[in-house]
Amino acid sequence: MKLLYRSKDKILRYLQQCKQTYNVGIMRLALVACSVPMIFSSCSDWLDVSPKSQIKETDHFSREGGYKDQLTGVYTAMSQRSMYGLNMGIGFVEVLSHSYDIDGSGPWRYADNFDYANSTSEATIATIWKSTYSCIANLNDMIDNIDKADSTMFTGNNYSVYRGEAYGLRGFLYLDLMRLFACAPVMDNTAMGVPYTTSYSTAIPEQHNVAQTMDLIIGDLLKAHEFLSHDSLRIGHSPVLVRSSRIPYFNYYASSLALARAYLWKGDKQNALKYANEIIDQMEDSTLRDKPFYWIHYTNMQQTNRNDIDAAFSTEQVFHLTINKWEDIGNYYFMAAGGTSALTPSDAKAEDIYEVSSGLGNDYRYLKAYEQDGERRYMCKFWHNDGGVYNDIYPLMRITEAFYIAAECVKDSDPQRAISLLNTVRANRNLSLFPLSNDLDADRIQQEIYKEYRKEFVGEAGQLFFYYKRLNAPEIKGASVRPGRSVYVLPIPVNDQEFGGYQN
Repeated sequence: MKLLYRSKDKILRYLQQCKQTYNVGIMRLALVACSVPMIFSSCSDWLDVSPKSQIKETDHFSREGGYKDQLTGVYTAMSQRSMYGLNMGIGFVEVLSHSYDIDGSGPWRYADNFDYANSTSEATIATIWKSTYSCIANLNDMIDNIDKADSTMFTGNNYSVYRGEAYGLRGFLYLDLMRLFACAPVMDNTAMGVPYTTSYSTAIPEQHNVAQTMDLIIGDLLKAHEFLSHDSLRIGHSPVLVRSSRIPYFNYYASSLALARAYLWKGDKQNALKYANEIIDQMEDSTLRDKPFYWIHYTNMQQTNRNDIDAAFSTEQVFHLTINKWEDIGNYYFMAAGGTSALTPSDAKAEDIYEVSSGLGNDYRYLKAYEQDGERRYMCKFWHNDGGVYNDIYPLMRITEAFYIAAECVKDSDPQRAISLLNTVRANRNLSLFPLSNDLDADRIQQEIYKEYRKEFVGEAGQLFFYYKRLNAPEIKGASVRPGRSVYVLPIPVNDQEFGGYQN
């Protein structure tokens, strides 16, 4: 364990911060204690957890329900405002994409200007860091126990599925930490990655370089992919009926898409294509009558009642979270009620994103996802509608990403295939009358992929920002600051720089 020499006052101040805890619903969590010797073993922020009750760990994990509770707690934590319920969802991280028009006097202006040193930004970044590592700590706790558990106490395929979800969520969360707090591999593969630990303990996690950390993440996701091969969404007799019970959880196809995402981030296009094709193949297989995902149907887009329109294309979502009290979030930030805090593209920006001047204004993503509220229009694809069928879900993965990944992987070797993949998406966005030309070269194809990321992922967890960062793009459209390492790499919170010795 790393020993740190610190003054007594600094130690006491740090311990006060270590006492901060996060209530993550019904999750059973253990309280990790820190001592205060003059030679001090640091207590890391992400091991700060709150006890569900006084039940012993062995009792909690002596029954199948304990593992389900642990996973439920992690999903609950991920759905909070501290994570994908706001900061890592429609809020701070998505503001970095510059898909919104931010009020110059509102609270998002610091993120909009990539001002990470402002106290507002510092607090949000620290919350993202602490909350994500808190989830990881609890996944580590579960994995430590389920790996040595008696598999016979589990019903059906739950032993494999629960293991797969735990490993998959850990890899998924670490990848998002890397996408925020470390250089993209194309920027500097030898730079330091985020601290990575796979055990539940007070030991200070080691910090590896970017390349090594990506290999650890992919290792977790490969294990998840193996264990989740028993997922009912993959092997069930009726995937459509099963999907409602599996899409809110990290499922088999989520592991496939997460692997495709991770391999592309790493720069391994061969493997990225392999796992993206696991989703594409079943979408393109005309012999399959019953599929886990299907394109939004044009009849849904023809509905006149807003409650009946699936503006977020839920049938195409691979993994989504259910956000409790989403009405208080979606109907605040995406409506006039948000005032200077509102998050929405202006009419001019929306028209630019969806190429309205080029005649592409019938795109469902534009036509059905913006609506008037008071004096201006707002993005409404995430509105909570009273009596609506599609309320309270927030997508973290959707099938279109697999098509974009595959197109990028084959744009040099098979440009016709890349164009076909993009045209498939466009046709299912009501743009079948405007197919891409078959004579596009690789650079033009990449430009069309970029346009698709802009159109598809508005409001969705920084996907466009991560696209820019993955390619180390020299410009973020709409930003007044030229991007570089200081823009693309969020600073590790000061406490962990100082007391953990971490740097990025």
